[in-house]
Amino acid sequence: MTESTVAPQSKSGGGRKVLYAIVAIPVAVLLFSTVLYYMADNKVLNLGTVNNGTLITPPIQLADLPLTRSNGEAYDYHQPESKWSFVVIGGSECNARCERMLYLSRQAHHSLERRMLQVQRLYLNYDQTISEPLQALFAEDYATTEMLYVDKTKLQKLIAGSVAADLADNRFYVVDHNGWLMMYYSAEDLEQTTLNDLGKAVIKDMKRLIK
Repeated sequence: MTESTVAPQSKSGGGRKVLYAIVAIPVAVLLFSTVLYYMADNKVLNLGTVNNGTLITPPIQLADLPLTRSNGEAYDYHQPESKWSFVVIGGSECNARCERMLYLSRQAHHSLERRMLQVQRLYLNYDQTISEPLQALFAEDYATTEMLYVDKTKLQKLIAGSVAADLADNRFYVVDHNGWLMMYYSAEDLEQTTLNDLGKAVIKDMKRLIK
């Protein structure tokens, strides 16, 4: 009699546990997904987003450098209206690779469509002069790219030890609206197909970065 009484209770208890598990699993999944979303949305957790550009880690505070406009006025990143920047770094001369980076940054900028107004283009000149050919190039094709001047020694000191230290002329850089130099893109060659593919990669990244 004892055994016949206990057995049904045991089966009933096991059934309740199965029922609880069936209810609890989807609730737990929902809660876990909600927590993950919250952490990712608040940048607490990186869910493995892959950038097409080369990340500069840690990022470099470009705003620490004294940057000046062509009229001698100081350039300040710490302004409410500061924008993201596509930056090409070069000297008073701009060779073929440098010129193609100017071209690429311009084309990528225009392709951002509604996000275009949140980005500006800069040419960071580490010489104190500008050649006549470069002046003519800017006047004709890059009038909306602003030229800033920087001391080359201070620039090299700032980026020493980073992946950007060599100041290669086949790349352009992304700087966020707070002045952080955070990523660059390199062109392996100057073929139009290479530049087109790289431009698409830039646009894909920037649409994720700019909200």
